[in-house]
Amino acid sequence: MTTIIYKHSLIAAAVLAAVATNSVTAATEEQAKEIERVEVTGSRIKRIAIEGVTNVQSLSSADMVRSGFNTVYDALSSISAASGAVLGEVETGSYTPGAKELNLLGVGPEYTLILVNGKRLAYYPMPYGGQTNFVNLDMLPTAMVERIDIQSGGGSAIYGSDAMAGVVNIITKKGMDEHVVEAFYGQDTYGTGDKKGLSFVGGFEQDNFTFDYSLEYKTEEALTGADRPFHDSVWDNPDPTNKRELNRSITVWAENTEFKNQYSAQYCNTDDNPHPTAVQHFISRNDYGLSCGWDETGNNLLRNQVETMSLYINSVYSINDEHSFFVNGFYIDQEKKGARNPFFFAHAESIHGSMYWDPDIKNKAGGYGAPVKYMWRIVNDSEYTNDGLGRVYDDKSYSFSFGLEGEIADYYYSVGFSRSQYDFSDRYLHHTVEGNNWLKGPKLGEVDGMPIYRPNYQAFFAPLTQDNMYNMADWATYDGLSFNETLTADLSGDLFELPAGFVSFAAYIELMKEGTSATPDSRILNKEFVGLTGVITDGERNRYAAATEFMIPITEQISSEIALRYDHYDDISDVGGAFTYQVGFKYSPTDALMLRSAYGTTFRGPSMSSVYQGFAGNFGRGSDRVIADACLRFQTTGDPAQYNADALTISCADLDTTNINEPKLDADFETISAGDPTLKEESGHSLTFGLVYEYSPELSFNVDVYDIVLKDKITRLGSGEILDNVWKCENGLIDSSSAKCANMQDRVQRFDQDGLATDWLGNTKKGLPYTAAIIREGYINAAERQHGGVNFGVKGTYESEFGDFIYKLDYSHVLKKKEKLRPEDPLEDVLDSQDNYNFKDMASFNLTWQLEKTAISWQVNYKGKNWNGADFGQREKLPAWIKHNLTIGHYINDNTRVMFTVQNLLNAMPPQDASFRSYPFYKAGNYDTNGREFLLKVNYQF
Repeated sequence: MTTIIYKHSLIAAAVLAAVATNSVTAATEEQAKEIERVEVTGSRIKRIAIEGVTNVQSLSSADMVRSGFNTVYDALSSISAASGAVLGEVETGSYTPGAKELNLLGVGPEYTLILVNGKRLAYYPMPYGGQTNFVNLDMLPTAMVERIDIQSGGGSAIYGSDAMAGVVNIITKKGMDEHVVEAFYGQDTYGTGDKKGLSFVGGFEQDNFTFDYSLEYKTEEALTGADRPFHDSVWDNPDPTNKRELNRSITVWAENTEFKNQYSAQYCNTDDNPHPTAVQHFISRNDYGLSCGWDETGNNLLRNQVETMSLYINSVYSINDEHSFFVNGFYIDQEKKGARNPFFFAHAESIHGSMYWDPDIKNKAGGYGAPVKYMWRIVNDSEYTNDGLGRVYDDKSYSFSFGLEGEIADYYYSVGFSRSQYDFSDRYLHHTVEGNNWLKGPKLGEVDGMPIYRPNYQAFFAPLTQDNMYNMADWATYDGLSFNETLTADLSGDLFELPAGFVSFAAYIELMKEGTSATPDSRILNKEFVGLTGVITDGERNRYAAATEFMIPITEQISSEIALRYDHYDDISDVGGAFTYQVGFKYSPTDALMLRSAYGTTFRGPSMSSVYQGFAGNFGRGSDRVIADACLRFQTTGDPAQYNADALTISCADLDTTNINEPKLDADFETISAGDPTLKEESGHSLTFGLVYEYSPELSFNVDVYDIVLKDKITRLGSGEILDNVWKCENGLIDSSSAKCANMQDRVQRFDQDGLATDWLGNTKKGLPYTAAIIREGYINAAERQHGGVNFGVKGTYESEFGDFIYKLDYSHVLKKKEKLRPEDPLEDVLDSQDNYNFKDMASFNLTWQLEKTAISWQVNYKGKNWNGADFGQREKLPAWIKHNLTIGHYINDNTRVMFTVQNLLNAMPPQDASFRSYPFYKAGNYDTNGREFLLKVNYQF
């Protein structure tokens, strides 16, 4: 549902402003005279009637403030349709912990198209989950927003690719005739997380020239686990049976010794080798013995530190009464800093599963000399930085458009050019191979094929200060850039008149060029950092589109909207062209009631990363069933078959025969993948139907049902599935002579009988003989997903002598979620699957009371029950999570206004879950522990 654009918009965040309605079922003739024809989200036809054939919900800037939302992301992530899980900032090990994404209807962030004034934005250069492109909602200036329209359901026939789950269109301020200065300061209930901001927003009109602007500066302090009692120590672990002890933060793990951990007594925070946080502590379990470490829980990241500056301008020059020149755009510069707490790790260098031989360790036989299997240590960011934040993101983005618009012979036209660009940089400290060699020192010989070293343990246990960190580590960087350039032209108006009214149309053409690149430090790809790999993407493509829409009045009560669109991809992929259409109907038996329905086909071209990814590397671990079977046969019959018996003995040492029918042998391997130009587009369709009823100003509501189908969904062919298919081919479950088996076998490179293999750089790798060394993953068009649900909204305004009461409720309930991963798989109902961590129920409610110069708003956000973190098959539902915001606004005088907001009024924390045994002790991305926050705003208008 959509609000209208007035020629003179109200100032931003007007708590005392009139409520921006979500829907209008019918405009009276008198109202129509005061409302200009506008383009609304969900259609390119300029019109007076507000409601279309699809559900479009609107959030005005006033809605955002009285709901207690301070950013575009806060507002969008709180709508009832945002039911899907996201990664979030807590997932610092992901590719995108510096970004914020929207998962509309639980379909996935990549299936919601994000627009500003109907124009596309540049993608975040780093792929979501390492696989697909999305828009970072944290890089949108809040001060420029007039309203946000959210269309649920497919919109490809109107907007093209990506609009399979919905469209978000951010409408910016235009036609302002005042100036506003606003300052805010905020802090949480724990005295942390300071927020500060200053903005200037305004505009003026002089003769035939208008100019609007916003300038905004904001800062936000970082939050770590130590800032919240929910998880400031390991003793907050909700599982009473789980170990609650200091971490083994600095470890030298030896084999064939009384205790695994070595050298803690000599070097862990001793008089000669002090450390600011490490302590010696004894761990009896698993024969760890005297250990070195600290409680690492509080050092984890909750929220990045952010400093943001943004500028927005909009200007229109009227050439004459019919034609105008327009230009608008924004620039935003954001620096984020987060906790990295690097993990230095050195692992086995020989087929014996040990890293090296230390001649100075006392062994079980009473002599000296033992194999060291691992060395690792955690480095606190506070050891080598001044502010305790070791990861830095520097993001810059701009978007602008200009062109001509106006009327020719009663037809509205617009011709314009737009460009959007996103520059990205990520910088963090990591352990280098050179530093690892410095730490181990010179090779002193060999024992049973293991190299002999006497490492510099004193340096390994010492703090990594800024003076000595380059001995073991260096800064790794990631740079990225994405852009799109679009030339558009559109024409709309009335074609001819039927007995029920005019047939309206819109015609639209689009020529776009887009590109992306994500380039890691060359040392990452060349394995000059220990255990670090990356993704490299680089490519450009052209896209062309032509579309048309018709709005046809069939009778006075019934009208139809038809949209047709053709998109063509001029690139290295096999997509070519994609045709989509949408047909919708509206039926209004009375002025108060409207029934509506729309069916449309949808598509999504392969993401830039899935086509132009030059290389993506990762490290994996999983059971190699083929070698596990060979080990079981060897142990029970003594027959090594085609394998060398001595080599197979080494590999079989860790065989797990708990389930004799499914033996397991875990192996460490590398995975590599690249983009695939043979991918075709994802296709699908969307069906929506519903009703809007306006009983009176005190009560109106809408009910809309959606059904979305995605076919040929691009998904990654993972290492686990590849190994499983290889086993099936070997055992006749798949025809071993088939092309599929040949393809699966080709994807697995194994260690030879000496435990040696060659990686993609030509380097020699060591591992367990015959197990998987390198697995080549990839992208395929295979999956199908179906989503269905209902969106319900009710609102109204009640006027009384005690003030005006304004309320609004939105509720979303998921009715269907089905999926299959491969074409040959059956379609499975996963709505109630214990692996489905999307929310089935989401709701938001706002009640505002206003009287003269004062207004009070109460906002409630509800997330329904969700699964806990127990083992699959044993999971139970956690209770719903409810957050309350309270906003109080008061005009001191005609020009000055004060607003005070309490976010999360009751300091709600995530549902207590004893099954989530690791930090942050809840499902990150579904909840947060930001807690109660206070925000004071002062607004002066002149």
